[in-house]
Amino acid sequence: MKPGLLIISHGSRDESWVTLVEEAIVQTDWPEGVAVVSSYLECVPEQDIQYGINTLEAQGVNHIGVIPLFVSAGSTHADEIAYALGARPAPLCETDLEPFRVQARVYYGRPLDGGDVVPLPACSSSMLGEGIEENGRAVESSSSAHVEQSGDGSESSSYLGLSAQSDRSYSIADADSQEDVLLQMVKERLRGLGVRPDSDAVLLVAHGSRYEPFASRWHASLRRLERKLVLHGACAGASHALLCCEDITEAVRRLQSVLTLGQDEIVWSGRAEQLTVPLDSFGGMDIFDGHDGGGRSCGEQTVERRVAVVPVFLSRGYFTSHVIPQRLGDVSAMYDGEALLPHSALNRWLQQEAVRLLAMMKADVSQ
Repeated sequence: MKPGLLIISHGSRDESWVTLVEEAIVQTDWPEGVAVVSSYLECVPEQDIQYGINTLEAQGVNHIGVIPLFVSAGSTHADEIAYALGARPAPLCETDLEPFRVQARVYYGRPLDGGDVVPLPACSSSMLGEGIEENGRAVESSSSAHVEQSGDGSESSSYLGLSAQSDRSYSIADADSQEDVLLQMVKERLRGLGVRPDSDAVLLVAHGSRYEPFASRWHASLRRLERKLVLHGACAGASHALLCCEDITEAVRRLQSVLTLGQDEIVWSGRAEQLTVPLDSFGGMDIFDGHDGGGRSCGEQTVERRVAVVPVFLSRGYFTSHVIPQRLGDVSAMYDGEALLPHSALNRWLQQEAVRLLAMMKADVSQ
């Protein structure tokens, strides 16, 4: 077996977008002796996916671990690429992407939120915890983790009375460690925006999808990230909106309308439209009446409420620089147009995902 790694990103006509991704790949401490090639779905023709495959196979690589550098398993692109590489028999969405010419065996990885675009092979699951040798030392790989399931077998989660269900095909493996990369990157953005953890709320804006099961995957992934941000004390509240099909200006306004500050520490997370009704966690207070637009009164205190808008996009580009600012208009929000990169957490995640894929190959070959 000769393994190799293919990193696949979306791509952009904006050279700075590509530069940030390339720098992250170059700065990653990859397992020694393993060929690594970066490629792009579109907009970077000299480094398209077929180029990446050809480059690896020309070096004798016969087992390719693919790291889809996308935010969520809700990405239709991550799904269609898996199909075009032969990692799944059919796409879950319509695609004009033709199958690639590939001779090597393909092992398809996970996007940043840890969701399985392609189910984990049964032959590998029992051996992933063993890790592999990297630079002469043992490295533990990310093993599968079970999720709590509801009666119908679908994943369920609840927080302060809010519940969400995702499609049955979407499993979260090792969610705590997998999603730490997004958590750390977003927390850094909040610090950069000057978010006050005890009083400011955050609206996460992702591209999203209007089609199922992808929309449900996006919502589930962003809800988990919201809860972690609140529980880690990064903000007082959090919500999200999908840029593809939701009004982010209205989402900011709804979030402002339910951001409640006062003497009692209140912690919540969820979709803004779900939070516009009183929750039991507010102790029965009538918090939705008698406030002005600049703050929230509680006893003798009035605290200014602010909402920070954070794009959950990997790199700066057209959406962060033009689309989101235009959609926000003149709504009062903290926004600076910065995306998640650069951040060292991505380098660590790339290394961990590489180790996990190499362990899958080792387990498969040893069968």
